[in-house]
Amino acid sequence: MQAEPAPSHETRYTLCVGNGAARLKLAEVELTLSDDGIAYELDGRSGLRPFGKLTGVRLQAVNGGPRSPWEALAELTFSSGRPLFVHSSSPWGADDPKRDTVFTAFIEDLHRRLVSGGHGPIAFRRGIPEGRHRFLIVVALIAAVIFGGAGLMVLYIGLSGKAGFFEIIGPLIGVGGLGFWIWGSVVKSAPGTYDPRHLPRDVFPE
Repeated sequence: MQAEPAPSHETRYTLCVGNGAARLKLAEVELTLSDDGIAYELDGRSGLRPFGKLTGVRLQAVNGGPRSPWEALAELTFSSGRPLFVHSSSPWGADDPKRDTVFTAFIEDLHRRLVSGGHGPIAFRRGIPEGRHRFLIVVALIAAVIFGGAGLMVLYIGLSGKAGFFEIIGPLIGVGGLGFWIWGSVVKSAPGTYDPRHLPRDVFPE
């Protein structure tokens, strides 16, 4: 009797990726995870990127706008060659719930393999780089001054009797909502590290 083939330890995920090169549209690529590494074809190059050369994983939330759900991005850096950026969005950056599910499964599978594989030292980071986050804080402070002043002006107009309650409530809610969105962006993108056995679910796609 012929023996049954051994079960495959490879899993394939089709997601949108980039390698740091400027492009208007993300490439849809089939990523193959195995116990040895991640294989894919991008820009005419294909092959296995071994986990032994993986130096860092960064997970970060990507802001889709005040009325759009959050997306997510995984940046994989290696000791040589370009990094790999894996997105939860569509090729044009739009939300796609099915891709969100595939992205989450890919991230969970990747970390299971990294934890059980006993590979070399890998830096697990969350959020955006510290320099970009400091810049974001400055932008948020400037926006707070501008929109805070606008909110106070609207409130003054209402209290002075120049406009009724229903005339000022809409602008006040709009200014307040924008302020909370900006603050949420600063908090959610804060840089830090995480334990690969306990994934930072707050930066996953919504």
